[in-house]
Amino acid sequence: MNRQVPLRILFLHPTFTFGGAERTAFNLLRGLNKDKFIITLVTSKKVAQHFSELSLGKIIYIDEMGIDIWFREVTIGNLKKFWSDVRIIAKLLKSESPEIAFGMMYYASSLLSIAKKIFRLKTIVISSPRGPLNAYINTFYKDKKIDRLFWKLNFYFSCHYSDGLVVASDGTKRECIENYKARPENVKVINNGIDAERVRERALETVATSIPSGYFIISTAGRLAHEKNLPLLLRAISMVRKTEKVKLMIIGDGPDRPELERLAYAFDIKDDVYFPGFQENPYKFIKRSDLFIHTCLLEGFGNVIVEAMACGIPVIATDCPYGPREIIRNDENGILVPMEDVETLVQKILLLLHDENLRKRLSDNAYHRSLDFSVERMVEAYENFFPRFLKIL
Repeated sequence: MNRQVPLRILFLHPTFTFGGAERTAFNLLRGLNKDKFIITLVTSKKVAQHFSELSLGKIIYIDEMGIDIWFREVTIGNLKKFWSDVRIIAKLLKSESPEIAFGMMYYASSLLSIAKKIFRLKTIVISSPRGPLNAYINTFYKDKKIDRLFWKLNFYFSCHYSDGLVVASDGTKRECIENYKARPENVKVINNGIDAERVRERALETVATSIPSGYFIISTAGRLAHEKNLPLLLRAISMVRKTEKVKLMIIGDGPDRPELERLAYAFDIKDDVYFPGFQENPYKFIKRSDLFIHTCLLEGFGNVIVEAMACGIPVIATDCPYGPREIIRNDENGILVPMEDVETLVQKILLLLHDENLRKRLSDNAYHRSLDFSVERMVEAYENFFPRFLKIL
């Protein structure tokens, strides 16, 4: 980038939870060259705490601005709130005058692209919806016509009227172009990056569990929510448990935890399922398992899959749109199973449980595959992508 002053970027991420997308944002903002980029982060006070160690130009709290996170139902009140959020963002862009505004996830991308179009702002807007678009609509708004229309219009604005898009998978790129009129030359695929060395170091930390020896331990990790489809995993474990000595660790917390605990009781496996809750260091739990399973209905990329690979743990994942199939080479460094296919999932669990050589081969290959998704590669890709829009200013 041939300029003497740093590029000013406003990074909009309205969220109150810290998960995979937030870890990606942390890794990116930590890695960006501070001599070339000045970052203003706009997020909640709760999430901003995780970024406190970074040398950011400025942090603005959505809590104090009146910005909400995305809502899950279209009502008159929510539409008014949405319009209010658009106006607040337009005012923010005028006052802060960033050269680039980057929208992290669906709602931020919508707010920025609509604010720019309606208020004719000069700020370069880069949208980053992160995950699959149609699968998101079908998962959360399957029988809600008005909501589906609302989000399709939002995705159209984000894809068509943004100056650029960054997505984490080739599948999402195709969807943005084919379904929502994004210009191919403006869409960049940048896979999420992880710090594999740090993951492996933290995985070696001690962990106290009450799981007795002699059991095949299966783990999963993430926000306990509908899109993770954990009832499928519980059902599979209940079937495997009939003949095998297995234990399941569900690492994380979220709105579906009470229902998952109820299902574990209903499936008569409550003594075989452990809920350690949210863990600042989930890797030390994953490392103690023999197998990691990922059962999502949709996935922007799948950071936790790569992190489990970095821990040297074999992975089974559902072949959901779009991330897992772009990380896992089936039967080479992991195993893909069809979505909602509990019988095949059980078969693959039993296969790995009984074949130690296969587990070892997949584990070794998985670790080497995880090195393809480094933080350094991700940061370099962003640093090369941002300056290309300077000619528009």
